[in-house]
Amino acid sequence: MAISIHQGVLFSDKPLPGTPKGQIKVEISGQNTSLVDIKEDLAKQAKACGANAVANLQYFQKGHKPLQHLTFRWDTESQFGFGDAVLIPKERMNDALNGATE
Repeated sequence: MAISIHQGVLFSDKPLPGTPKGQIKVEISGQNTSLVDIKEDLAKQAKACGANAVANLQYFQKGHKPLQHLTFRWDTESQFGFGDAVLIPKERMNDALNGATE
């Protein structure tokens, strides 16, 4: 399980214990976008919906379709990230950091 903390939000590529707050996602146009940029936007969204963690984090890069090049884009590719916003109670945070999922 990969766990990291960014902007005070816990990120994991696996499920986390806590109350689900909904799925969040981000798309950033540009192939030079880093995972830090994706986490930055996801952290803001998680906090906005009352969560302190993002579970089941996934991210990928995808090229734009030919017709999408007709509209203004910074680059020919976009970075995508999504996951489940979760509110982890303080008493469960150590469990989450140690890999517990329930």
